[in-house]
Amino acid sequence: MFFRSAIWISASILGLACSPRSQDSSDAAATTHAPEAAPKVQAPPSREIDLFAFGAQQGYIAPCGCTTEPLGGLHYAVGYIEGASDPSARLILEPGSLLFPLPTDPEAPADEAGWAQAQRRAALLTERVLAWGDAAISGVGPADVGSPLGGAALDKYSLPRVLTNSDAASRPPQLAAATTRIIAGHQVKVRAWVVLDPQLAREGLPALTDPVAALTKARATQKGADADHLDIVVVHGSRDLARRVAGEVSGLDLVIVGGPQATTEGSRLGAAPFQVGTTWVLEPGDRGQSLSHLTLSAPRDLKAPPFADSTRWQFIPPVEQTRAELTRLDERIASFSADPSADPGFLANLKKERTRVKASIDAGGPEDGVGLRLQQVKVSCKLAPDAATKKALDAYDGWVAAENSARFKGVFTPSPPKGAPTYVGKSTCEDCHDEAVAFWSTTHHASAYRTLVDANKQFDLSCVGCHVTGFKQPGGAHVVETRGLVDVQCEQCHGPGSLHADNPDPSNIRREVSPATCLACHSPEHSDTFQLEAYLRNVLGEGHGEDARAALGPGPTGRELRAAGLAKAGGACKKM
Repeated sequence: MFFRSAIWISASILGLACSPRSQDSSDAAATTHAPEAAPKVQAPPSREIDLFAFGAQQGYIAPCGCTTEPLGGLHYAVGYIEGASDPSARLILEPGSLLFPLPTDPEAPADEAGWAQAQRRAALLTERVLAWGDAAISGVGPADVGSPLGGAALDKYSLPRVLTNSDAASRPPQLAAATTRIIAGHQVKVRAWVVLDPQLAREGLPALTDPVAALTKARATQKGADADHLDIVVVHGSRDLARRVAGEVSGLDLVIVGGPQATTEGSRLGAAPFQVGTTWVLEPGDRGQSLSHLTLSAPRDLKAPPFADSTRWQFIPPVEQTRAELTRLDERIASFSADPSADPGFLANLKKERTRVKASIDAGGPEDGVGLRLQQVKVSCKLAPDAATKKALDAYDGWVAAENSARFKGVFTPSPPKGAPTYVGKSTCEDCHDEAVAFWSTTHHASAYRTLVDANKQFDLSCVGCHVTGFKQPGGAHVVETRGLVDVQCEQCHGPGSLHADNPDPSNIRREVSPATCLACHSPEHSDTFQLEAYLRNVLGEGHGEDARAALGPGPTGRELRAAGLAKAGGACKKM
């Protein structure tokens, strides 16, 4: 069995594998970075196996790009996997809920057009997983059967799926109770099981049994232990359930927490790996925002089978962390070398430590045992993209643009009831409020629609609603027929203005804007630096709420918060 060294790994030890970049380059102060080249796969001095674990993908193929640190992007995840591993010596694990957004997701499809887009994404994701062949193992989750297709989606988007705790009598033939893979590069057998938390059961899934009981029974049928093998369980459920599986099912090497995650931070970053007894537990983020990467390495001349000898396991910190330590040592050595009063013995010890750290980077692994590397990898534009997958994503955007421009051509929002106000557009507002409109034109609200056009997403149902005014409201903008209401205009905050235009009495317009109006689009998932007062400092000013702006007093502006967020993320992405 693997992983028998009692090593506890904390978040500070593991760190993150990269410093991702934002995709929004609208802020002039942000530094733009091109993606770094993926590491080239070369014949390593050791035998290596790479395991990559995803959380629940939930139908996502790319982030919206509105946050300072957009995470996700199938092309970046695939690019990382292809660049960081040998195809003959890797395994990719996805827990299920690959195909569609969860019904509780704010962006879950609400109509036929939304489901058409979602099914196109599901097909793209399925094709990508199938391209990995036997290197990929898939589970089943509630989001897989959450479309109007129900359980039939598992046939339409067919993958070699595993669901161990499904009742045998109701388990459909396309689901296996377990699976075995051979990592051909080193002839290592992988035995894998997938369980789904019964609390996540829904129509379209087979009846579910207790995960621990099902695993115990399934593993009892295994006939002996191979000389070199790895036992993995993927848990589509919470960390608590994964911890229970790791603690109560004996002999497991690895448990993957498949989600869904309970917090926004967990959804983005997952959590640092940890051990329960001798079993490692990995927890990637969901929606493809981060993945867990485990590398097992053994010297080529180590007597086979290398991976079964758990007494020779040695944890190796991520290379990025080791390089950071080397930089820190260089800085300290330079500082003490320039100080005549520095203790020569202390300086000599620093240099000796630098030699050791440098040697550990050059060696890449232990000389007489098996090395274990663990990384939580942020999936972002800092990673080099996979060209074929990027081409597929561009084709999806093109399909959405063509499909929805045809579907919604001539489709207008309904007119409001007689006597109710309707939208009139900023040009009508400008007749009396030219200073306010002039000030508005300096804000990001005035270019909101252009950002979609530049990315060919102006007809994408996941995006357009927050980049136009009065989306799908009576008299407001629709997908194609926007009625001249592109961008986030005056009436998005103040409401339809026709009655005010006819009679400029203040009672005919909404002057006080509820924070809920802002939060409808400035959610944590789409506007991570949003703070109401700071952002109001950007949209109030000369000719538009000057007194209210003065009342806010000094303090950070939304632009300053965003610039700080971009700086923390390392700069904005280069547009591709």
